[in-house]
Formats: sequence, C-alpha cells, structure tokens
Amino acid sequence: MVVSNGMLLLFGGIAIAMWYFTSLFMQNALGYSALEAGLGQTPAAVTFVVIARFAANLLPRTGVRPLVLAGCACFLVGFGWLAQAHTDSDYVTSVLGPTLLIAVGIGLTFPTLMAAATADVPEGDAGIIGGLANTATQVGGSVGLAVLATAASARTAMQAGVSSPAALAAGYDLVFLTAAGLGLAIAVTSVLLPRHRRG
Repeated sequence: MVVSNGMLLLFGGIAIAMWYFTSLFMQNALGYSALEAGLGQTPAAVTFVVIARFAANLLPRTGVRPLVLAGCACFLVGFGWLAQAHTDSDYVTSVLGPTLLIAVGIGLTFPTLMAAATADVPEGDAGIIGGLANTATQVGGSVGLAVLATAASARTAMQAGVSSPAALAAGYDLVFLTAAGLGLAIAVTSVLLPRHRRG
C-alpha cells in the first residue's frame, strides 16, 4: 500500500503535465483557443477511458507490475516525443500522436495503481484506504503543478531574444521531459510491487 501510494504521488505530476500543460502548450505556443485546445485533448480523454476499462479487465490475469511497466514505457516515449514539439509543429504528428500514447499509459497505470493500493484491504477499511490513494494522487498533482510551473517559468525566462511563444514552448518542453522522468521513477519503483498482485 505504501509503495502504491508513493507511485500515485508521482503519477499526480504526470497527470498535471499531460492535461494541464499540454493545454497550455496548444494555447500559448500553437495559438489555439481554449475551445480548440479542449477539443484537441478529446481523443486522448476518450483513449484513456477505453484503455482504463481494458486494463481493469486485464489486471487479474497479468498482475500489477506488467501493466505499470507498459504504462511507464508509454510515458517515456510519449512525453519524449511531445518534448520535441515547437511553435511550428502541427497538431497530428506533434500533439495528437504523443498525447494518445500518454493517454494509453495513464489508462494502464492509474487504475492499476489504485487497485494495488486497495488490494487485500479489510472491507471495513476500504473506504479509508481508497480515500488515501486518491489523496496521494491529488497531492502529487498539486506539488507537481507547483514544481513544473516553476521549472517552466525559469526555462522560459532564460530564453533571451526568443519570441514569447517560442520561449514558452521551451518551458513546456522541460515540463514534458520532467514528466518522462517521473514515468521512469514509477517504473523503477515498480520493482517493489509484487509480480502478481491481483486487482
């Protein structure tokens, strides 16, 4: 339970990087309106829902660790790909592709970690343990937002002589690379999970 909650804490930063900073990237670097950015994230949101249902059905057969590692591989590739985007990037190849991949990772990882955090818990404690797991994710998102926003702002401020959208894009690229690092940290931590934890 402790390991799973720690991983959910890290996952909160990944979720913020995906949904919040990707939206900012589309608006501030690519010039999308808020509505266009929201629509641009819709395919990833649908993908997350579909994959999460698939992961929940697959978990009893595979156990926790394989699904978490597969999700983290999606984070590494997806955020690494997204970090290559710039102000002249097109939506399909530089935003849609990587965000779909990241959404697959979120769909594989989030429900699996939640199941791991609440597995083998006495029925009377299930509500408390589930609430603790949700809190870990939310705290991770809050801390992640503060850290990632600070890092992005610092990177943007260092871009002397660069246009504002390009400078902002550089800051977001750092956020995406940091999120890839969080995915790697979750993958490394997953070795502490049982190989075949049932959901």
